[in-house]
Amino acid sequence: MPTTMLIVEKTINQHDLEYVVGLHADNVEEGMAAENYVVVVPVGKENGKVLATLDDLALGNFKGAEEDSHDEPLNEAVVAARAVLTATVQAFQDAGKQAAGELLAGPPVDGLKEIAAKYVVDEIIVLTVPHLVEEFFHRDLASRLRKATDLPTLRLLAHVQLD
Repeated sequence: MPTTMLIVEKTINQHDLEYVVGLHADNVEEGMAAENYVVVVPVGKENGKVLATLDDLALGNFKGAEEDSHDEPLNEAVVAARAVLTATVQAFQDAGKQAAGELLAGPPVDGLKEIAAKYVVDEIIVLTVPHLVEEFFHRDLASRLRKATDLPTLRLLAHVQLD
């Protein structure tokens, strides 16, 4: 069965869910098995406070740049990540798709390589809010995963409201 690893930071919304599922809509018609999804949610923020603040400023999110929202205690981060994971896996299941989920703590590239091997992943989709500074220098997660795994890796921008 083909398997896609989907990395998200926030709960997937209906628009993004339909888009991701639509990418594999022809599988069954082409004689392939239906796509399985492995949802991965990183715990906490990988990028530092400085990069997060620069991203907020670049996106015109001045309220986010001045707030101290880039720091969060670990247990709060785990609870938040688990809520995102549960809701996103449930959204795929409600859409009639098979989905499993994993929380990711620690170095993201190494952890994601392990998860990809565990589930025998065929492709990776990184669905996150824009990280302009990292993307400009090709240090974003999708670019690093593409190099580290040799798997097809698609970078999609999540449809989220900025304050």
